[in-house]
Amino acid sequence: MRRALLAGLLAACVLPAQAQVQEPAQAQAQAYDPKEFMRVVFKTRFEREIQFRAAAIQVAWSAELLCDATTEIEPFVLWSLGTVGRRLSAEDLALYGEVTGMDAQWRVAWLDEGAPEELQLGDVVVAVNGRKLPIGGTRLDLGALLRGALPWSNDEQPFWDVMLKAREEARAGRPMTVTLKDGRTLTVDTQTGCAGSVMATGFDHEPARFERSGAVRVKIPANAMLEARARDEFRWLAAFGTYFQASEKALGKARDSANVATAFVVGKILAAAVPGAGMLLTAAEQQAERAIAVDSVVGSADLFANEVVAAMGGDARAGWRLNERFAELGLAVDALRMDPFRLSNAKEHAQRLAALQAAQAQAAADAEAAERRAQEEARRQPLVLPVR
Repeated sequence: MRRALLAGLLAACVLPAQAQVQEPAQAQAQAYDPKEFMRVVFKTRFEREIQFRAAAIQVAWSAELLCDATTEIEPFVLWSLGTVGRRLSAEDLALYGEVTGMDAQWRVAWLDEGAPEELQLGDVVVAVNGRKLPIGGTRLDLGALLRGALPWSNDEQPFWDVMLKAREEARAGRPMTVTLKDGRTLTVDTQTGCAGSVMATGFDHEPARFERSGAVRVKIPANAMLEARARDEFRWLAAFGTYFQASEKALGKARDSANVATAFVVGKILAAAVPGAGMLLTAAEQQAERAIAVDSVVGSADLFANEVVAAMGGDARAGWRLNERFAELGLAVDALRMDPFRLSNAKEHAQRLAALQAAQAQAAADAEAAERRAQEEARRQPLVLPVR
């Protein structure tokens, strides 16, 4: 009897305790939003992409004197959810818009202090220099299938056709203008910077691939852009891509590569009737292009990026530290991944730049201190009145 009573008392104590434990757990389960994780992912991707695009503009301005080709560049970033296209489902697109405040229109996502005061974040821009900005979209990239990637890719080229034309006209002396959805037309003060555009997107259909489109555009792998955290890391990535557009050496390599690629096209056409030959030639074409256009200049791009970041007052060590994280995480970032020799060179170069920065800062501080001492000494000198 006593045992039965004791068991009953224990049960009476344990059951309420279990109920108290289960009730909060059930409440938490009911309160949990399964979309919260995707909200964080979308918000992070958007913020890092905008940080990168802003860094690309700042780098282009700051590296002007180091570039062989320059143009006028606008002090804002426009972004459209329409460029994501088939990379997301309709539900995810709606969630992305909810998190970021963006939609298929071209909205202002970042502003430099040099932008018109009337232009605000979130404003919809419908035209630049009177040319309508396209809405959309995606393109079918059959070549991606041969590389083992998805065929649907983001296509911002129609947008960049408008922006690059406006940049050229600004360089020729015509003021850049933007037309807002409400009908207002604002004049934009541009600034000279390195020519071309360096891009990266969080919805890259080939997130590991570095891609150069002549001397006009460079695509930084999404894997690299999304791993960047600090401002100087975004700037380093942007400067790395800028080198392939702005350096005469890189531009010459790009022209050589274009000639080689053209030669391989003929081989692909002649071999089209042979099963598998087309794919083999495509691989050979890619290997030749990478050897000529990428591998021979990436070391110089590393050092160029170091110098640009240092010139902007940043930490020249940002690039190789970011690259060490790539290695630790095993990230595929194509041409950005440094081998031990490149990494050693980048480290030594960055350390020398850091030492130079420190020496310059010390010299500036010494000069300022000397000026203060001279002023103080002048104040201590007795005032001597002229004798009449």
